[in-house]
Amino acid sequence: MFSLFFYLTAPLAVSATLVSRQIDYGSLHCPEDPTATLVTPTYGTKGAIFTICSELIINAEPLAGYNAILDFKSYPQWNSFIINVALPDNVTSTPEDIYVGMAMTFTSNGLIGGLNTTSTEVISLFDPSDASGYLINVWHYDDGVGGIGSRAEHPNVFVDLGNGSTRYLSYETYYAGWSTGTIALLKDKLQKQWDIQAQDLKAYVESK
Repeated sequence: MFSLFFYLTAPLAVSATLVSRQIDYGSLHCPEDPTATLVTPTYGTKGAIFTICSELIINAEPLAGYNAILDFKSYPQWNSFIINVALPDNVTSTPEDIYVGMAMTFTSNGLIGGLNTTSTEVISLFDPSDASGYLINVWHYDDGVGGIGSRAEHPNVFVDLGNGSTRYLSYETYYAGWSTGTIALLKDKLQKQWDIQAQDLKAYVESK
């Protein structure tokens, strides 16, 4: 879900059902090897440069976390990394009104000193059905130049642990492009903000 630089509007992901059939996203975990990358629905593994990843337990049912991360209008209440999300005029309520292909503008905090940065993000897929034993929603970065600058995609995976709690996996994989090297310089700051965001989501969901 990173912003600031560049990402693609490349072909959108295939249907959530087909994606779930191809890859068991519920079995993925944050890599122990910092050089390892994770697959994404739209871009797969080819050209992957690096992944930032957070994983934790939320003491709530999967759907609570799933809906909260898609409730973009609520972000100013709890998200200290993505402090604002500008939505299309036809979206008045989230998560109810979101749709595949919906573009948003994220305002991010904490990456470059005291400056806020912005990026365009596009919904790739969302599947709350739990048909594969997990819930997943995904958005990708649109760099405005067809992915020549950079591509990145952010899956959120919610795995039901069967005891009223959820394993939450949030990651973003970045792919080769002419700006990817510049983005990679921010990897440590991205990872820090990613971890903070996951903790923010946990606290928000568990407080409701």
